[in-house]
Amino acid sequence: MRKRLLSSANDLLARRPGTRPTTQDIADHAHVSIGTVYRYFADIDAIVEELRATAIHDITTSLATGVGRAMDAEPMAAMVTIVETLTAAFEKHDPVLRISYSTAEAEFGDAWAEVEEPLIPLARILPARLRPDLAPNELDDLVFLTMGATANLCLRIALLRPEGSNREALIATAARMLLAALMPMEAA
Repeated sequence: MRKRLLSSANDLLARRPGTRPTTQDIADHAHVSIGTVYRYFADIDAIVEELRATAIHDITTSLATGVGRAMDAEPMAAMVTIVETLTAAFEKHDPVLRISYSTAEAEFGDAWAEVEEPLIPLARILPARLRPDLAPNELDDLVFLTMGATANLCLRIALLRPEGSNREALIATAARMLLAALMPMEAA
């Protein structure tokens, strides 16, 4: 029943992007009583939080898989793989991301930290390969900035892409931008 209620909430979010359903909306959509909803969830915030946590876990898993696929690729192909993977993960969870983080940008920053933290060791691989000249603290700074830029670029492509724009071209442009950020100044 819990999964059914979460699925109903997710379906309503997808049907009405940016609109937070009520617990009654979820009960009606799941064809259950409002009491059934409250048996499993204290309120709509608890439902949205569980959907958000599930989305963050899935995004983290997808990104870790993408980084793994990119590890042995040439730098541009690796960056395209990472940008494509993260953009697709954000697109998959579009309704939940929109409703979860519509109130404050700081909340997204907190959630992104949940995604980013376990991936830092993987995120260091490509920059370390391209920038063996950097001291460990300089590499950490570069990884910090490029991970933030990657998240922002992928979110923009996934959730804010203008109608009619070419998704693949945007991904390629984002990958080139990120790769340029990783290159030594004299090479850029």
